Amino acid sequence: MWDPNASIQEKQKMEQYMKEKILETFNLFAQDKKGYVDKKEIPYIMRFLGKFPSEAQVSKTILPQIEEDEPSESIKYQKFEPFMIQVLKSNEYDPDDTDTLLAAFRQLDEEKKGYIEIDTLKQKLTTMGIQFRPLEIDDFIKFATNGDPNATVIYYEDYILRLQFFIEKHMESVTKQYNPEK
Repeated sequence: MWDPNASIQEKQKMEQYMKEKILETFNLFAQDKKGYVDKKEIPYIMRFLGKFPSEAQVSKTILPQIEEDEPSESIKYQKFEPFMIQVLKSNEYDPDDTDTLLAAFRQLDEEKKGYIEIDTLKQKLTTMGIQFRPLEIDDFIKFATNGDPNATVIYYEDYILRLQFFIEKHMESVTKQYNPEK
């Protein structure tokens, strides 16, 4: 979405659009809509905005940049917005490419069956790294199994192809939502 070669006026419009999306997303997680969130929400907000930092990146790099001088359990929007704009402009923390995802799934598939059992994956997503919330897991499994309510496994190559197609369509949609003529 960010085009470093755009005109100054166009860059201003792109940045304003980013600010709108960041605020909209931040407010989904904000406590009583008072302009702050629990710092544990930061990775979820970033994922919602299409950025996927690791647990180490969140704790060692991101939180120290956006915390107040006196660290607390909350992050203020005024500190988060400029940080997130820079992340969106620089393409930091982008999702892994399909080859990396495929390699990760193959690591989990020790017997080389071409699939991962849903229960095994759920266990890993709720106990390792930045843990996924139940709704995120449910949405992931629904997408990964193409909505099959009886599925017990995820055929990861099919999932990755579906994900790649979805990301392309999503980016087209986001680009269409951004109207430079505003």
